[in-house]
Amino acid sequence: MSRLDHLVASYKRHVGLPLKINHPLSQRIWFVVYMPEDEAKLPLKLNDFEMATLEAGLSWHRIDLSGSFAAWIDTYDAEEKEAILKDQELLNNYAETGYRNFLGQRIIDCMKAAVVQDVNKAVFALTGLMEFFDFIDVSSVLDIIPSSTPGVLAVFFPGEKEGTSYRFLNSRTSWDYLAVPIVSEGQS
Repeated sequence: MSRLDHLVASYKRHVGLPLKINHPLSQRIWFVVYMPEDEAKLPLKLNDFEMATLEAGLSWHRIDLSGSFAAWIDTYDAEEKEAILKDQELLNNYAETGYRNFLGQRIIDCMKAAVVQDVNKAVFALTGLMEFFDFIDVSSVLDIIPSSTPGVLAVFFPGEKEGTSYRFLNSRTSWDYLAVPIVSEGQS
């Protein structure tokens, strides 16, 4: 059984538990933690996560952030975009707030646009986080999403979990987050 198969099994066990719909969003975020080297294989397993969600009587709504950096940078006119992309420090400064806010709004808009029968039984699966790596922290994007947002946000997180700390792509400084961890067997 592969690491991702073990992760699907852990997810199946977790998704069958009662949802904490009256809790703030920070306690309705699931970090589905997988090894970064499994990034290319993850899309092949997303149907298994979706099926587990549906079998538990919940709805599945995927929000894929792949391509979000290009979409964000394309919001600038050609001259400004060229200047931003030429200067790493300028790019980092723009991304710290601009890209973060763009991503947060994109997530919120996708959640609002989803056709959801019962928002208290909705799982919004957030994928494509690899693009954040050079620019912003995942936690700063999640902090933008209003606590009153309904449903569960399942964040497919490439990295590792050590205690209550998460390390994005196993290299960024870790941070503590209240999210519920879903990890493969043998992970902490």
